[in-house]
Amino acid sequence: MPSEEFRCIYCAKPVDPTKGEGDHIIPAQLGEFRNDVRFRRICPECNHRIGKSEQLLLQCGPESFLRAVVGPALPRGRRRGRSWTGAMGMPPPQCAINKGDHRELVRLSPQDPRNVYPIDQVIIHDDAGKEFIFPLFEGMKPQQLEAKVKKRISGKAAKTWLSCDESQWVEYSELVLHIFPGSQMLQLSSTEQAVHRVQGRTTLKITDHYFRALAKIGFHYCLAHSRRGLRGDEPGFLPLRKFILGGGEIDTFFQPVGTPIVLPFGELPLGGVVTPHQWCHVLAADESNEFAIAYVNFFLGPGCVRKPHYISLGPTGSSIMAPHFVWAHVYLYDEVQKESGYAGIVDEASVTRIR
Repeated sequence: MPSEEFRCIYCAKPVDPTKGEGDHIIPAQLGEFRNDVRFRRICPECNHRIGKSEQLLLQCGPESFLRAVVGPALPRGRRRGRSWTGAMGMPPPQCAINKGDHRELVRLSPQDPRNVYPIDQVIIHDDAGKEFIFPLFEGMKPQQLEAKVKKRISGKAAKTWLSCDESQWVEYSELVLHIFPGSQMLQLSSTEQAVHRVQGRTTLKITDHYFRALAKIGFHYCLAHSRRGLRGDEPGFLPLRKFILGGGEIDTFFQPVGTPIVLPFGELPLGGVVTPHQWCHVLAADESNEFAIAYVNFFLGPGCVRKPHYISLGPTGSSIMAPHFVWAHVYLYDEVQKESGYAGIVDEASVTRIR
């Protein structure tokens, strides 16, 4: 029977840590890492419920793009969840390139999302200057496009652009003329077939599920390595547990800190930080004061310095000041590890000070 000491910190259901259950501190879709530990004080039901929030992080947040760039190795039998598909009621990220007087949607290369390809589309600016983009597909009926336009545009169309493959010009121009009869089609010069460098922009839409996932990651990481022996079911962590399970006010837990944690890779003489040559994630925690803080930073790598998330977890229940109660771990992607089913390795990092 499970020991009474081990109960889920969220629902108080008994948990048996000997069964190997528990939470992957970082989502398993980012790969499994040698030397990693799991957080055991959670039941499978709460773990599954909380895991739904991670879908938003993996499929709608900036991590979804970087996950596709890095392509973490996954263990055999584990399917790779798709990036850029939308989750928890939010649409997938939208990529567009700047054409000067309008934008055009592009699709990402499945091999490398840093490469994009044009799609067939109609771009409409209404009389208020608001832009609407409608993807087109072969065999599309005029009534289908017309219904989409009427559903989204209440005013008049001031300007319209048709961007498509030359082979589809006749078909799609007839669609546009059906919606805007009497319009004059001015055919602009075609884009030369080649590889072009373009200026793009990605639009991401997220909800509090994104921050709930980050809060869970920071919370479980701190508890799994706690120097003070924190369990997670202490009354002081109740607001955070409620936020992770049910959402709430984000700013209560995500606020700028006055003394940021220094990354373990070193600092540049004129400011900034040195990133590793390999992609990695960095998790850290600070229990040195009366309030526990977690640090979460995903996908640091060559030329990529991301702004970290600081999560205020809750009171530690002790006024003991202990500088060594600050620690960090680096989840380092390692090509050598891929053949063994691991994406990389976890190493403890030396966090020497709080600046």
